[in-house]
Amino acid sequence: MTAFAILAPAHGAPRATRACASDRPTTAPRARGAIAPSRPTTARRRRHVPPHRATETTTLVDSSDDAPSTSAGVTDVRVRTLRDERDIPRVATLCSAVFKETAVPLPKDLADDDVMRDVAAFFETRYESAMIRDLTGITTRNLREKRRCENQTRAEYGRTRARATARELAALQRTRTSVDQLTTAQLREMRARITDEVELELDRERKVPNADYLRRVRSRQWMQLIADAIVPGGVATGLVSMPSEYEPPAPGAREIVGSATLQVCVPDAPLPPPFPTRRPYRSYLANVAVCPEARRVGVASKIIAEAERVSRAWGYTEMWLHVNIDNPGARALYEGLGYAIVGEDPPWYLDRRYLMVRKFGSSGVVVP
Repeated sequence: MTAFAILAPAHGAPRATRACASDRPTTAPRARGAIAPSRPTTARRRRHVPPHRATETTTLVDSSDDAPSTSAGVTDVRVRTLRDERDIPRVATLCSAVFKETAVPLPKDLADDDVMRDVAAFFETRYESAMIRDLTGITTRNLREKRRCENQTRAEYGRTRARATARELAALQRTRTSVDQLTTAQLREMRARITDEVELELDRERKVPNADYLRRVRSRQWMQLIADAIVPGGVATGLVSMPSEYEPPAPGAREIVGSATLQVCVPDAPLPPPFPTRRPYRSYLANVAVCPEARRVGVASKIIAEAERVSRAWGYTEMWLHVNIDNPGARALYEGLGYAIVGEDPPWYLDRRYLMVRKFGSSGVVVP
């Protein structure tokens, strides 16, 4: 297959997807809700990207399970959270290979031209390299920022507990009582008072959050979900662009077969950043990608179910996503899972999408 495409940015995509690290509202990244292309994989034509949009792209296409099944024998599909940076190159190359399938075909009169095929192959290679580089950089930055904010939150929690403990010990010192003289019941009461003070401080921070608190919460509310499984014959998708030091899994071992990005943003904002918006932050799923070797076995559905579970744990009552208008298979998948269309891109968009949302009951607590 000879194909190429220019990275088409989203209307409203943030300039750097750092899990909404800034407290300034941002809109959703450009993402397509397709788990597999519905167009024939013929030669591709180059897309025209307006200059003001070419610098804003941060996330790419979603991919979906609407292709013919090529996954006979795939077993033990599991969804986990990305924690090891060594998995990032594999996720980036798999996503770029899947996303590349959705490029626009070249007209037949150009597809038969040798020069045009060479040009298409050149742009396809550049497109894939740029996509891998962008996805690797964005995912690495987001993962490190999340870890940093998690450590900062734990440190704040520890300092609050230390201050409460110091006050309890000072009170004992004023009465000239040592800890060894306290009964078990008194020690429990002291521990309960310290815990209550810490919880009270956290509640005050949640009710009147400052900019640093919001930044830490939004940075923590980012997650790269990975689906892995045992695939007979292995997964070859995307391996051609892997770093030379990459070592494929042993035969019969678990391999990465899909991924998706769950984050917090404003997918329904009328204008992209830096334009302000009063609309609330929402749980948003993007970049759902499933390799051809593991399609039609429910990988995408399991990823979406896990994303919904995490969204509820974060305190959200709904989850949003985009799907390409010209991808009826992916749209049918999302509608079958309970998603409804609530909007669509303007007519002047090259890759128009529907905005979809599923509402569910609130459960769990907001990340402190």
